[in-house]
Amino acid sequence: MVTEHEPSVPEQSSAVTEERAVANAQGALDVVLAASTTVDDQLARIDDRATEQATDADWIADEMASLSATIEEIAATATEVSEQSQRATRAASEGQAAAADAIETMESVREIGEAVGDEVAELRERVDRIADALAGIDRIADQTNMLALNASIEAARAGEDTDGFAVVADEIKALAEESQRQADEIDATLSAVRSATDDTVEQLEAAVDGIDTGAEQVSTAMSRLDDVADTVTETADGIASVSDATDEQAATSEAVAERCETVADRATAIDDDLDAIREARSEQTEMLGEIDDVLAAADADRLARLADAPTLSTGVDGLDDLCGGGLVEGGQCVLRSGEEAAVDGLLAQLCATAVASGRAVSLTPTPTLDRSTLAAAFAATDRSLDDALAGDDMFVLDMFGTWDGGRNVFDLDRTTLAAANERTVSRRDAPLLVVGNVLGEIETMGEQAAREARYENDDGLFDATDTVLNVVGDAVPATLSAFYAGAADQALTLSAEDGAQSIELTTAPRGEVGVRRPVSRLSSPPFLRVRRD
Repeated sequence: MVTEHEPSVPEQSSAVTEERAVANAQGALDVVLAASTTVDDQLARIDDRATEQATDADWIADEMASLSATIEEIAATATEVSEQSQRATRAASEGQAAAADAIETMESVREIGEAVGDEVAELRERVDRIADALAGIDRIADQTNMLALNASIEAARAGEDTDGFAVVADEIKALAEESQRQADEIDATLSAVRSATDDTVEQLEAAVDGIDTGAEQVSTAMSRLDDVADTVTETADGIASVSDATDEQAATSEAVAERCETVADRATAIDDDLDAIREARSEQTEMLGEIDDVLAAADADRLARLADAPTLSTGVDGLDDLCGGGLVEGGQCVLRSGEEAAVDGLLAQLCATAVASGRAVSLTPTPTLDRSTLAAAFAATDRSLDDALAGDDMFVLDMFGTWDGGRNVFDLDRTTLAAANERTVSRRDAPLLVVGNVLGEIETMGEQAAREARYENDDGLFDATDTVLNVVGDAVPATLSAFYAGAADQALTLSAEDGAQSIELTTAPRGEVGVRRPVSRLSSPPFLRVRRD
């Protein structure tokens, strides 16, 4: 029978729902406050960056305008160089033509020089024949002189009757002497002609050699002119391409300069908008603070009640001392753990201790918590794991498919979390310790569904004496982790650094909050020891 002083079960359930709703709201608000503060900080940084961006955009716009003008000057210069290169190409082509003409002219001169050489050689032969003839004349003159001398001698012998003959002999002698004299002169002239002819031949040969050398040099020069012409042509083409590209770049730079001006204007507008947003965010943050104060006041009665509430032993003496007796009955607890932390042994010991103390346990194991570890923890008490499962004192929600089937082992691939929780509540006869695995819920259902399931479970499913412990690993998203921590009445952090384990109570209505203690792993139950040193 229900009396006026004892609230009915529905009233108790409603009160629990309202209290936990306030706690959830407090946790959600903590997340929003943290996010709001983070957003404020980010907005401040964005504002600073936006201001810098606006300044940089103005500078870029000015620089692009200068660059555009410079590119236009380069384009004009490139055009002028291109025209000069084209003129150089034409000059090189004209030089090639002139060199070709010079080669042809030298070839003609060479042919003429060779012809003149041939004629001079023929003249030399004729001079030689004249010299031969002159030698004959010399002999005739000598013979004539001898005849004139003989005639004179004969005339002297003959006496007066040979006067006429003597005169003739004298005339012949005079003629012979004159012939000899002219022959000598002709010989001297021929010697001079022969000497001049030899000089002419040598000079012609030197001239022909010079012409050959000149022709070779002109050919070499022409070859180099060909190379120069090719290079100039290639350069002209390249400069023309550069000129075209520079013209395009000039047009592009003008467009970019215009865009930069637009960006600068928009950056200034963004900076102004950020100022307005920052002011609005400041007001919002203040309002969130006020809401937080209201929720804290609404939650004060619950926290006061939890401070005097019974506790559940964890089975680890040093941990119970740290928490002021253990987990608060009817509270919401969070156990944060790193990857290397000894969380599996702690969960096994906690479940076995709770069942041994007369409570029921709903466990969502971590992927690494196997059945043998949990069975060893139960074996150290007066109950076995199989008896606890068969007696509706132990319920396992298998999210990872690592447990064999059996009574009270729910495969969440085949049933929903809500259905498994409802069956657990309907079968249990004792206050319940719910050990949840947030990461498992996220991997199985997704973050949004896991968050919704949390509210569904709190909506009249658990009693005021039911205690919830959620395991939140490092892989849980930061916002969801902050939500659970903010809604928790007790929060423990089990961590490992450089192989050393430690545990800290970060939130609690009682106990040694903010104290970190070292933890030693054990190979058998209770699997870990919390030390004071």
